[in-house]
Amino acid sequence: MILITGKKYKNQHCIPCFMADLLNNELNLKLLKYLVSGEGVGINVSDLSKNLSKHRNTIKDRVNQLLEHKIISKPQYPFPWLFKELPLMVISRNNFLRDEKTKHFIEYDDSTFAAFFFKEEEYNTLMISFHKNVCTHQQWYEKTIKEEIVPYREEGYSSQVLHLGTGCFEKYTPSISIKVVEQNIKEGRQKSVRGYELDDLSFEILKKLLQGKGIRTNENFLAKKLNIHRKTIERRINTLLKEGIISRPVCRFPLLIVPPEYILVKSLFQIKKQHDEILKSLKNDPHVTWMIKAVLGRGGYNLVVFSTFYKIEDHLEWQEKLDQQFSSCVGAVKNTYLSPAMTFSIAPEYVSMRIIKNRLKQVHEKELVNKMGC
Repeated sequence: MILITGKKYKNQHCIPCFMADLLNNELNLKLLKYLVSGEGVGINVSDLSKNLSKHRNTIKDRVNQLLEHKIISKPQYPFPWLFKELPLMVISRNNFLRDEKTKHFIEYDDSTFAAFFFKEEEYNTLMISFHKNVCTHQQWYEKTIKEEIVPYREEGYSSQVLHLGTGCFEKYTPSISIKVVEQNIKEGRQKSVRGYELDDLSFEILKKLLQGKGIRTNENFLAKKLNIHRKTIERRINTLLKEGIISRPVCRFPLLIVPPEYILVKSLFQIKKQHDEILKSLKNDPHVTWMIKAVLGRGGYNLVVFSTFYKIEDHLEWQEKLDQQFSSCVGAVKNTYLSPAMTFSIAPEYVSMRIIKNRLKQVHEKELVNKMGC
């Protein structure tokens, strides 16, 4: 087992009373269900039409094409509170059975953020999951054994695990790789995305939506659904935004950290020298969507990087340039290539929705206990 644990930030796990009150409030939680799932959130075609000086019908057609070809998903409010609620990110290599039970487990597990089917050594599944602590992750793994997701072995059960603190993210820019897609299309290396040829206008719309521009919240719809005044909805949303429970609504790639038809590369880096300079370079690199610091583990790895490329050879060329730029500064590197065909699921909104629904369930249970006590 490999254990790479992110450093613990001061007060990372301390949730202020005000925050706790916000997330123990039934109305807030019901509102969050709508916002995080994207209900009551839509694309503002009129706003895009005005900003891009194009006819509304032209904009509407391009937006529909982007959605129908699954280049972007519908707009929704991101839920960064996930990283505080579940501050342990686990990247694990497992040997799971390939059957319907495993498929169901991955699709409906509260903690599973992403899963990839691949074959490396004795492992066939790479997973990214979020947990409260090491103990709850261990309980999660014991559950996979109990439910026979892991095949029985007399010599014991094997998994390879990286434990990372969510407070150790050095970079979290899921949609930054749109710049790579744009460059590839301009250079003629890529002609379309999912069979749709993006002209200049389509690309401008795509970039704006990924940046959260041209998106509106329908407060009247939400007020009607929750049977409260529109102004109350506005105040509650502003408070949730201010406290960092949600962030401004955006459209995202369907697989969040990787554009359609691109390869995701998970890399473990051993940075030996010029640590700050290398971090700065990677932070400015549009290929890199996620970057997490780690404490030295076996192999001396101290940085986990997720990056995206159109072809594997693009990544090999990129890594060679990095080696040349920082000669003798980067030691061991271990890459795992995850193609679209290997991607079983990347569903961040599912983990977020389970947090909200579980909290709502706890509020209802507490109310029931209070009523019974009376």
